Amino acid sequence: MTYLVPERLVIGKAVRRLASPRLRAAPALPKAEGLSGLPAGPRVVLPWPPRALSPNARGHWSWRSKAAAIYRRECWALALAAGLTPAVVAGITDVAVQLDFFPPDGRHRDDDNAVAAFKAGRDGVADALQIDDRRIVTTVRLHGEARGCVVLTLTDAVDRGAVE
Repeated sequence: MTYLVPERLVIGKAVRRLASPRLRAAPALPKAEGLSGLPAGPRVVLPWPPRALSPNARGHWSWRSKAAAIYRRECWALALAAGLTPAVVAGITDVAVQLDFFPPDGRHRDDDNAVAAFKAGRDGVADALQIDDRRIVTTVRLHGEARGCVVLTLTDAVDRGAVE
């Protein structure tokens, strides 16, 4: 699948605001093969969130908003391409999701910052499933292996309203 991403999502002093962002073909995403310790279930491999979406990023709100909209749309398209459709979660009250973060490099990262940066991606997957993202119950794992991706796996359904 070929999709387009903006040429520059990095926000910083050296990056100038483009009046109309140029688009380029995205690099090939890493495959889920060879990843150990992932749960069984439908999964999608998503790109690492852009630096602009980090809670520690500094920049103008409009740049962050543009980066979030593009990343959300990208995750939506990849989730649909991976077969995550409304039929997968039909009849489920809450959807259990495991997020496995594989950073792009060997630097140490906080799991809470990774989850916050992935918020637009989570919204994109929720859009693909046509559910409200408050129905998603998330488990997070941050790996040390450098792959530059986020693997989202739908695990067992959670029914918080069930009483036995």
